[in-house]
Amino acid sequence: MSLLSQIAYSGLRAAQIGLSTTGQNIANVNTPGFSRLTPNLVSLGGQGGPNVGGGVEVSGIRRIANDFQNRQLWRATTEQSYYSGSQQYLTALEGLMSGEGSSISVGLDRFFAALSEASPTPGSIALRQQVLAEAGNLAQRFNGLSSNLDAQLSALQEQRQTMVNEMNGLSRNIAELNRQIVEAQSVGGDTSALRDHRESLVKDLSRYAGVRVNESADGGLTVAFDSGQPLVAGSTAAQLSVSTNAAGEQVVELAFAGTRFPLDLSGIGGSLGGIQDVEFGQLRPKMQALHEMAGQMAQMVNDILVTGFDLAGNPGQPLFTYDPTSNTRLLSLNNLKPEQLAFSDTTGESGNNKVLLQLLDVRTRTVTVNGSQVGLNDAYTGLLGQVASASRQNQADLKSATTVVEQAQAQRDSTSAVSLDEEGVNLMTYQQAYQANMKVISTANELFDAMLAAF
Repeated sequence: MSLLSQIAYSGLRAAQIGLSTTGQNIANVNTPGFSRLTPNLVSLGGQGGPNVGGGVEVSGIRRIANDFQNRQLWRATTEQSYYSGSQQYLTALEGLMSGEGSSISVGLDRFFAALSEASPTPGSIALRQQVLAEAGNLAQRFNGLSSNLDAQLSALQEQRQTMVNEMNGLSRNIAELNRQIVEAQSVGGDTSALRDHRESLVKDLSRYAGVRVNESADGGLTVAFDSGQPLVAGSTAAQLSVSTNAAGEQVVELAFAGTRFPLDLSGIGGSLGGIQDVEFGQLRPKMQALHEMAGQMAQMVNDILVTGFDLAGNPGQPLFTYDPTSNTRLLSLNNLKPEQLAFSDTTGESGNNKVLLQLLDVRTRTVTVNGSQVGLNDAYTGLLGQVASASRQNQADLKSATTVVEQAQAQRDSTSAVSLDEEGVNLMTYQQAYQANMKVISTANELFDAMLAAF
């Protein structure tokens, strides 16, 4: 009778653990990153002689997680974050450059239209005033667009600093969890919740950059960039820092185990790599292109005007001043009065428009922008087209990457996430097992009482 009770008590204990495990799963059905648990049951053998066995034992609680699926999800998250990080700036840049109020093409059209209107009557003060007004508006368009690009660049650099700070915090937390997991695992403690938390942190880290992850025999994780630089090794975390060089560009350095070296952000992936590529693939080249357009246009206009004469017969003066050191006032209008515009190529002829006609020809001249020779009016259209094309392609890539993330998440959840239907079945199964084992115990007790009553 004692053997029957022993077997039943072991089944009762296993059913209790199964019920508790199911309860834990159900309680965490909405917990992000939670991996469901299941008890490992093993049959116990009997001791000596013919026997039916010794019942059941729970050898451990298994955490249902698939390392390959987790890595797939992390890689997909890195890819999605790269395009997502890029798109916010590409969308803003495209909207800014295509806006009616900031378009350089519109400003050039209006400036040359004002010159064209003045060409039949170059001595008209009103038409000359209109030329000055449109020239000022054109300069303001250059300055406004350049200022907005500079503001975007500053926002991007602030975001990079924030990302680096976040990565440092995540790396430290992963290192601390490594320490806790190694300690708990060494004494046979439960590490399931710690591992769930650690995997969630690795996923968060993968949003900023592509990472490689390897687990050692003691349970600690080694995390490194795809390029090989270490981020976490055991309980030691790297420290990232951001500084600014003489060119105004940010430099990210990595310090690990007493060694400090610059980090190449090209191809690093994630949102950190996304904003890096936007900065040096879009923002800085477009700002440089604006400088090149403004400087060359101002030079062409000024070179023509200084060859002419104003209404008073005085030699012509430059109309624009270009400042290559400024991103907020790269182009300014000189303080000229309408009558000081030198439209004539001969002194004393107010109706002479020879120089003015030369100014109109500037519209068809070519300028060098980002190493290519293009027409002045086509230069800006080409820049806008580049941004629009990059934005459309990035949006398509982001859509594809989002689909991949959703698929990777679904695959991970199909293995590790809690299914209420499945847990409901488990709950009934363990409950029935518990009740059945209680019945076995009751039967064993009745048989034992009956045996005692026989004497």
